[in-house]
Amino acid sequence: MIVGALLVLSNFCVSAQRGPGKVITTTKLAGSQATFEHTEAFSLESGHEMLVAPLVAKVEVMSVNNDGKTFKRATFTGKARRDVPQGLAGNEYLVGKLIDGKNVSIDMNLLKAQATYDFCQETGADLIVVPQFNIRHRTRIVEAVDSEGNAIKIEEPEERDGKYIMIVNMVGFPAKYTGFREGTKDDKWIKELYRMGQISNDDAHIYVEDVTKTTK
Repeated sequence: MIVGALLVLSNFCVSAQRGPGKVITTTKLAGSQATFEHTEAFSLESGHEMLVAPLVAKVEVMSVNNDGKTFKRATFTGKARRDVPQGLAGNEYLVGKLIDGKNVSIDMNLLKAQATYDFCQETGADLIVVPQFNIRHRTRIVEAVDSEGNAIKIEEPEERDGKYIMIVNMVGFPAKYTGFREGTKDDKWIKELYRMGQISNDDAHIYVEDVTKTTK
């Protein structure tokens, strides 16, 4: 069994992304279609204090056959979804475009949140530990004409009703909360650990003074 102590959760991510995107075109193509791929790995859950009192939760990662030794790394399929549009797979979503000037993008955080919720429903989990994402457009091959009038075939993002069709590949370790309790003075290590490396210059002197008082 893996049991961890943490405060009420907020999301802190370390991600890797393949630049702003790729343009699918040819040297003679009159117009170009832009698409992109976003990959995120190793999302770390961190915590913060509640306004009333610190709350400490225990998290248990699900294991195969509940043996507490072999932990269940699952792959998102979307089989628990009840709102999959016709013609789409369980891990495909219709996502509205965000237009900023000439740039067209999507709300990646919202898409990841939707997929994570569906993943939890699918696995019976409360959260996904160390989720990893690969998100990309679903594309198709279409006929086009280049600048010299020649017929060519290109790849372009698929759309439906003015929205992109996005594929979300996601893996992670489903986990459950096994208990909540009010924090005590004995849990001060959690606060100190959380604050390490996350203090601005303006707050540094306050932190140093606080540490000095507690170590005397």
